[in-house]
Amino acid sequence: MRNNRPLLSLSHFSIRRKLLLLVSLSLFSILISTALAALLHRNDLIDARQDEIRSVVEATAGTIADLHARFTANQMTHDELIAQARTYLDSARYRQGSYLFLLDASGMMISDAGRPELEGTDISNLRDSRGVGLLTDLLTQLGNRNEVFWRYHWAVSDDQGQLGGESAKVSYVTRIPGSNWLLGSGVHLQDIDRQLMERLLTLAILMLILLLLTLATALVIAHNISNPIAQLSQTARRLGEGHLEGEVCGTHRGDELGTLARAIELLQSQAQDALRLRKLSEHARFLEEFDPVTRLYNRQALGEALEREISRQQRHDSRLAVLVIRLVLLREITTQWGRECSNRVLNLIVERLRPHLRVDDVLARHGEDTLTLIRPEAGDDETLKALLRELLDTIATPVSVDGQPFTLHGRIGVSLYPGDGDQEFQLIGRAEEALRSARRDERDWVWFNALTTAPVDQRLTLWQDIQVALEQDQFFLVFQPIFNLSSNQPVSAEVLLRWRHPQQGLISPAVFIPFAEQTGLVKRIDLWVLNAVARQLHQWYEQGLSMPRLALNLSGISFLRPDFEQLLNTAFCGDLKLLKHLELELTEGVLIEDMERIQEQIDAVRQLGVQISIDDFGTGYSSLSRIRNLDIDHIKIDRSFIDDIESSPQSCKIIEAILHLAHGLRLKVVAEGVETEAQLHELRQMGCDLVQGYLLSRPLERSDYEALLNEDLEIDADIL
Repeated sequence: MRNNRPLLSLSHFSIRRKLLLLVSLSLFSILISTALAALLHRNDLIDARQDEIRSVVEATAGTIADLHARFTANQMTHDELIAQARTYLDSARYRQGSYLFLLDASGMMISDAGRPELEGTDISNLRDSRGVGLLTDLLTQLGNRNEVFWRYHWAVSDDQGQLGGESAKVSYVTRIPGSNWLLGSGVHLQDIDRQLMERLLTLAILMLILLLLTLATALVIAHNISNPIAQLSQTARRLGEGHLEGEVCGTHRGDELGTLARAIELLQSQAQDALRLRKLSEHARFLEEFDPVTRLYNRQALGEALEREISRQQRHDSRLAVLVIRLVLLREITTQWGRECSNRVLNLIVERLRPHLRVDDVLARHGEDTLTLIRPEAGDDETLKALLRELLDTIATPVSVDGQPFTLHGRIGVSLYPGDGDQEFQLIGRAEEALRSARRDERDWVWFNALTTAPVDQRLTLWQDIQVALEQDQFFLVFQPIFNLSSNQPVSAEVLLRWRHPQQGLISPAVFIPFAEQTGLVKRIDLWVLNAVARQLHQWYEQGLSMPRLALNLSGISFLRPDFEQLLNTAFCGDLKLLKHLELELTEGVLIEDMERIQEQIDAVRQLGVQISIDDFGTGYSSLSRIRNLDIDHIKIDRSFIDDIESSPQSCKIIEAILHLAHGLRLKVVAEGVETEAQLHELRQMGCDLVQGYLLSRPLERSDYEALLNEDLEIDADIL
């Protein structure tokens, strides 16, 4: 049977334990090596001392041989020989405690500086503690040779000459030529062992110090490695659990852990970016489908929800009601009390309406002061009338914001599926038509089926004609020059859209643009204009024409699309040299949306080289204090202020204030709608930067605008 239990391996140990294990193995190896080295070193010491003894004995043996030769030649007596030999050997000490001895083969100790009491005595019967006869052992080991290293046991004497116990001793003994004398010297092995132990003790102390240093270093290294790894592991685990905040430790390190820490930091940064992008994407998807104030479906999502409900009602063969509800006086609250107050009132009313809704009802924000309710399986007319009364009574109930009471009332336009249409745009358009009739006749509600269908049919025809116009390129661009008051020359132009209908001729943008915004076609129109501007700039670049900057008025719906940056790159093929000639004009209405989202979108667009301006400034809900943190280039003063510049001192003061504050924010100001010389003169005196209007030039078709650029036209001096 196979054992699936994991085998014990290094991977199961922490780095700290691995380092301690490594230190322990190193210590064990050092101890083994030291023991072997000590044994070899002891042998080396013994060999060294034997060589030393031999050299001393051999050097001394010559002198003793000379003395004995003189005795043999009768130059001295026997006593003189013994006395001189003892004197010489006594002075021949070569180490502390090291001496030479002289005896004859018969056992007579002639000289022994270490044990003077033995001098002149017969040691032939002297035995060691083991009972071994020393002289007999010496002569046996010497044999017929002239020299020998004799190992035996001999008493140890201290520095004061006191004898102690016996210990192993090795001596070098040589014969004195021409005599039966034996000269030798030796060393106790315990002296060598003592010397070795002293060295080993010194080495052990050094090893202990090195061991402690190594252990301390290992602990420091382990701490330097294991703690950051533990912290990085905790950081990685935290990232895996979705906690992306917090600092990654160790990024300053220069080792592999620093590389790992920087990799984790990069991973954290990428995860944070991905989270931000996901939140932005979710927020963008939310804004595409929901109203940011009420969190109800917006106009686009309303149409999609209605299409789904129509499909479902077709399968169940039941009636569906579309109720477009206008909250009368909500706009007046906005004007007098501000946007925040009106938003709070709107939310309070929405919350009051919710209890009257069924699970399958769809409530959406249709416009600034308009809600739309889709009720599937609406029932008969009496049931619907009861619902209408409930809704109107709920709306008419006073609400209070910060102690201020507000009373609204509602009007409702009703269309029914399938009697009033079977398409989303038909039902919503006809409910709007019914609402307009209710407003016109000051009635609480109006049913579409009680109206003539001619106006609605006209709107349906317009909706279809716009789509045909987009497909067949019935739209075209005109260019209204914008002049610099400092150089008196045209520096850019505002791009305006025109529609030449094959049967009806020119159709005013005032007719089809608001309708396109109501029906959701404005995004397709914006995309058509964007592509047309890109093609025109590319054509002028290929022709070598002096390239103007073209200002394109763009709807907030298109600008806030999450893929808008991609649309720009696609339209201009990523050509930055063309994108720098593009300026996007945003109306103030865009600024009531999420400012953080708007700022991010503006920053992304400006990185492509595109300039940004705010159009119709002064008529919406923004202010210079609101846009001061936006990276924009121009603001355009609404023409309503320019129209009154000659007759209204208040308008003049407003324009002067806008110019002063805008210049303080390093923004250029464009005045639009300049139609008289007096207006131009006043704007010049106030220090306005740029102007446009019929006085200087009407919107020009492409060929006329190209001719103007080639002429290098200046403002006529007569109207300065």
